[in-house]
Amino acid sequence: MMRSMYSAVSSLRAHQTKMDVIGNNIANVNTVGFKGSRVTFKETFAQTVKGAGGAQDGRGGTNPMQIGLGADVASIDTIQRRGAVERTDNPTDLMINGDGYFMVSDDINFLNRYYTRAGNFMLDEGGSLVTQDGYKVLGYMADETGRLKSSLEGLKIDKSLVYPPQATRPSDPPIPGEEIVTFKGNLDSNTTSFGEIDASGNIQNEKGAIVGDSNGGAAIYSFDTELSKAAGKPIYAQKNEDLSQSLARETTIEVFDDFGNVHQLKMLFTKIGVDSTNDQSVWKVDAIYMDQDGAMIANNTTNKYTADGKPDTTDVSNGFNYNGGNSFILKFDKNGKVVGDSKMTFNIGKDLTDGADALVFDMDLSNLTQFADKSNADASFIKGYKQGSLSEYAIAPNGEVIGMFDNGQRRLLGRVAIANFKNPSGLQRFQSNMFLETRNSGNAVIGKPGQDGFAGLNPGSLEMSNVDLGQEFTNMITTQRGFQANSRVITTTDQMLEELVNLKR
Repeated sequence: MMRSMYSAVSSLRAHQTKMDVIGNNIANVNTVGFKGSRVTFKETFAQTVKGAGGAQDGRGGTNPMQIGLGADVASIDTIQRRGAVERTDNPTDLMINGDGYFMVSDDINFLNRYYTRAGNFMLDEGGSLVTQDGYKVLGYMADETGRLKSSLEGLKIDKSLVYPPQATRPSDPPIPGEEIVTFKGNLDSNTTSFGEIDASGNIQNEKGAIVGDSNGGAAIYSFDTELSKAAGKPIYAQKNEDLSQSLARETTIEVFDDFGNVHQLKMLFTKIGVDSTNDQSVWKVDAIYMDQDGAMIANNTTNKYTADGKPDTTDVSNGFNYNGGNSFILKFDKNGKVVGDSKMTFNIGKDLTDGADALVFDMDLSNLTQFADKSNADASFIKGYKQGSLSEYAIAPNGEVIGMFDNGQRRLLGRVAIANFKNPSGLQRFQSNMFLETRNSGNAVIGKPGQDGFAGLNPGSLEMSNVDLGQEFTNMITTQRGFQANSRVITTTDQMLEELVNLKR
């Protein structure tokens, strides 16, 4: 009878352990990334009353007689099943869409590593991506060129990051076919012609008067002496009304020097007429440099002027010029396609770049067309940009941390790393939703999300607890009944012992 009492006591202990696990599961039903546990039982040693007997001399064999000595806890397993998805739209909230664990560390050398499914991260005062307890999230940081480093370290999103400027100039060494400034679009073929080009290359108006030639030409804006004297710089403001009637397109583009300074160029496309010798449509392309005050500097001049109030042309290499100081003539064939020279070469000298090197670049006009449609010619591509500061960031499904800068550029800042294990159930719980590597879990296999078989991420989402309340309440009922039944065994055994004692009476 004593055996039944001790068996019941062992079972009470086992059921109490199971209730403890159930209680912890229910307590963490809303814990981010929590993995529920289950308890399984096993029987303990059995006392053999009689051993088994084999068949002999015509008699059959006999089975052993054994009395069990109760129950014990066989295992407490962590269920690594993925939990439900909660959308948060918080940029630092991450969820692993499959197997794997985030790696976090509280070590300055990132050697102490812990593993978690809880992706409710945040940024600290230094821009480090950390857990709610301050453990740094590990990954691969990128250098200034956007290339990932090979060593694991704490991910950092530094709001003081800047994107260095890039000048509107060819690469060094030159890249064949590289675009610097490219124009696309149309020039209306129905634009009023200002005149025609005669056999000597002179541009004549409708009255036959020569107003320019194919190398010089008349300018849309002419020099204003009085405004120049008042402003202390050459200003082109007077507009040639006759020539402006043939102006099909006026647009402004921005280019950049090595310091990231912005330089504005006003582009003017004027239809001259048709060359009678080859029936090609002839256009004159002018460019005017716009300084920060809005003053206009014409081709082959500087931002200085002489004592008589005229533009200073003594050292135009430090001023503004294009096409060797000549006007640029653009020609179209009968099909509306550009023929002949289509590349303008610009020079913005040191007098205009505030200490940066002179800016020399080409502008490609070969993609322009001349059809009977509205004029919409504009720059489709301009190499270069000013310096930018980090304004926004986002984490992609492949774990890449992308920085968006206020100069319109983007750069890779880093990439989240995740770890897989051959036996995730062998991980040991630590604290705060974290696990430790054990001998039975195997070594961590580290990789990048969405690459080489590793799961991707769901940015702006969290993995919730995988605890099933319905299952836990069912387990609670069966555990309660098991505990209750075993307590009845103890009570009944006690009554039997009492009767045994009463036999003396």
